Amino acid sequence: MFLSRDMQRRSPSGREFSRILLAEFNRSLMLIADRDLLAANIVSKIMQISTVKRIVVYLLNSETEQYVRTGKQEDEGELFGQIRFTPHSKLVNWLSVNDTCFQVSRSSSSIMSYFSDREQELIRKARIELIFPLKVINRLNGFVLLGQRADGNGFSGQEIDLLGLLFEQAAFALENTALYEEQSARIQKMYRADRLALLGQLAAGAAHEIRNPLTAIRSTIQYLGRGIHDPDRQEMVHELMEEVDRINNIVQGLLSFSRPAEPEMARVDMEQLLQQTLVLLHNAIVRRQIDVTLDIHVENTVLMADASQLKQVFLNVILNAVEAMENSRNRRLKLGIESGRSLGFQSRYLLISVTDSGKGIEAGDIETVFNPFYTTKKNGTGLGLPISYGIVHRHGGEMDINSQPGKGATVIIKLPQTV
Repeated sequence: MFLSRDMQRRSPSGREFSRILLAEFNRSLMLIADRDLLAANIVSKIMQISTVKRIVVYLLNSETEQYVRTGKQEDEGELFGQIRFTPHSKLVNWLSVNDTCFQVSRSSSSIMSYFSDREQELIRKARIELIFPLKVINRLNGFVLLGQRADGNGFSGQEIDLLGLLFEQAAFALENTALYEEQSARIQKMYRADRLALLGQLAAGAAHEIRNPLTAIRSTIQYLGRGIHDPDRQEMVHELMEEVDRINNIVQGLLSFSRPAEPEMARVDMEQLLQQTLVLLHNAIVRRQIDVTLDIHVENTVLMADASQLKQVFLNVILNAVEAMENSRNRRLKLGIESGRSLGFQSRYLLISVTDSGKGIEAGDIETVFNPFYTTKKNGTGLGLPISYGIVHRHGGEMDINSQPGKGATVIIKLPQTV
């Protein structure tokens, strides 16, 4: 039966059952604002009320303009990671045009042959029976793949209609969460930019006031040190000079943060720049026995940028990732380049991601890491990420961090590219 045990006990009529089920389903959708959690909840609810073994949800990622698998089940393995769905994929195109559920067992061979070979292989290997579009205002925001029923029976027309109603409601709920997250991210970025601009003004004033007396202190220590011959006191003078130089480096960082140099634009290949950065950090990577992979999912990785400034960004970000894995057992560093969302006529974002398997960042600390002087390193200045963010911002780009505590972090750098 398609009914849950609770529904079976009530034994309502078909129409009454559908009304009750839709009401309960809608209530569950209204309680969650996170899109990934909502997708997982939808999968869980459908599994409770049906005998389907497998449900896979793909949602449109507005940044990459690709359909990304979410609400994952543990038994999927690598089967669904072998294919990338884009707006140009045959399956996506069919769902966009037909706006209806696709039932595999009742489809003609001509329709199946329209799909790509990899899409057909996925449907066959995963034993998919139903594919539902998630559409809102004539826009395909995702789709759901349902496997065959556990009891071996086929789906009745009533069951397919009911599932269609459930996924229609789910599509609107998912759209609302996506809009909420986009608005929250937009407000957060505006707040971050304003905060960093204000801190930059304060940093400029502080650096100016500190630098003049610091120069006098350094000169005086050097002068007094010439007349000291006792080894212990010489060591003390040496340590004082190191501390003064450390303060000077902080001041220099403040000046770089508050009065950044304008980028000198030229054609830069992002893949080559990442490779060069990895060469510079080769010793640190080998010493920590880190496994490095570089995945390129776009043909053109060239854009207009200041190579030296972006190299500073990647050095900061990758070195942070390397140091975050100091106490990790499985040390994996994954770099990726893929195309992002369109920015208008012949322009889009190029997304460069740096993912580590380190300790991760608490959700409440993600915004804090962009603040000057915030650091978890013993000898860190806390200026690396704020300066990097400023460089990316001056290139017309964006910089975000996604993280799960204990599972690592991903830094995503978005840079505009002419196509």
